Order: sequence, then C-alpha cells, then structure tokens
Amino acid sequence: MIVPLVLVGLTAGGCAKKADPGARGTIGHASPTASGKPPSTKTPITKSPTGTPTKTPTASATPSSTPPATHWPSPEDCVSYDPTHLTTHYEAGIFVVLDGTKEVARLQGEPAGHAGVQALALAKNYRKHCFLGRANTQPDSGQFIFDYWRSPTATKTPIPDEYDACSSYDPTNLTLEDLGSGGGWRLKDHDHVLHLFASGSDGSGGLLVASMYHQICFLGVTTDSDLDQLSYFR
Repeated sequence: MIVPLVLVGLTAGGCAKKADPGARGTIGHASPTASGKPPSTKTPITKSPTGTPTKTPTASATPSSTPPATHWPSPEDCVSYDPTHLTTHYEAGIFVVLDGTKEVARLQGEPAGHAGVQALALAKNYRKHCFLGRANTQPDSGQFIFDYWRSPTATKTPIPDEYDACSSYDPTNLTLEDLGSGGGWRLKDHDHVLHLFASGSDGSGGLLVASMYHQICFLGVTTDSDLDQLSYFR
C-alpha cells in the first residue's frame, strides 16, 4: 500500500506479520496526549506475541481535534489536497482517491464492496494525508508504511461501517519494541500490536502520533502479497 494513523493510512494487515516475540529493547511512551496532560509512566512489556488488533465495539465519532503542530513527526511526508474535489477510481482490485490527477490515497477492495466509499469519506474529513516509511526497503515494504491524517475539515463525513474498522488502545501504555535481526520495530499496547516500522525513527514518529489518540482504524482488505490499506486514528 501506499498508505497506514493518524494512521492511519499503519496496517490491521501490517499488524498481522509474524515476528520474533523475543525483542531486544523497548522505548516507553514519553509523548503528551491530545489533552496536553503528560501520561502516567508504566513498565513496558518487552516480550509479547504479535497479533492482529482485537476489534473493540466503538461508537461512531468524528475526527479528533487538531493537536499542536509541534506534536507531529518532522520532517513530514504529506500529500495536501482539496477535500471538495475528490473522486474515486477503481481498477484491478484497487480503489484510488484522487484530487484531479493527484493521488491522495489507495486501498484494496472488492468492486461491489464499499471500500471506495469508506476511503472517500475518510479523505473528505481532512486536507492532508501523511506517511512514515514510504522509502523503506524491507522485503514486505507495505507492512512498514504507516499513514495518518491531518488538518480536519469543518464538515464531518460519516465513514460507513466504521464500527468494524477500529480497535481501542491505551495511549499511556504504548511501547516501541526492537524486533532485532533487521526485523524492524513494532508499536504496541501490551499484546495489542498497532503497527510495524522499518526503523526506530519511523517507530518514534508513529508513537508520537498514536499517543494523541485512543483508537486505530484500518480500511480495506489485505492479502499476503498486497497490503494496500488505509489507517487512521481517532
């Protein structure tokens, strides 16, 4: 995927990669939450199995308020666009969200499914789609691309079936774990793995974003060979 959030853009698919549960080190949560209050300090869990995030029932919600700019990863890798000019295009199992000819996002889905409608609704709620790890050189590079969204719009477009897309986590209990042997890093809340990263710097950026929210959501389907999904946070 060119995806993976806030983060969505990320992905359940990225979390499904099997990794060595015996990690060599962790970085504890050290970033402020969206409220601006420092999180409580908890001992990080250093040995937990990877796994797909457990789906937790959640009520539909609009995007969170915009955190201060200093709370975002820097330098940023973002696509800016006009949310009022968006269209979708489907070809060969992939939905692409476009602003004119500019690609804003893509995700995998069935032609008769609603992945394209979900992606369009998500994109209409923001003005910037941002990424971490798009230049990574891992063999399964799509699993290590993390995406999130910035600059919420005033008009909130509901995302169909969002209930099934999101899982909750504790932003004060996040740890970043080095998998060792070139396997990358993983961001998790205890045994709930949120995302994989190719480098510690990408992982630190993902930790910074995730610390401002309490749910991670994934849109689109995934296979072993193609991980085009969108992730976002709320």
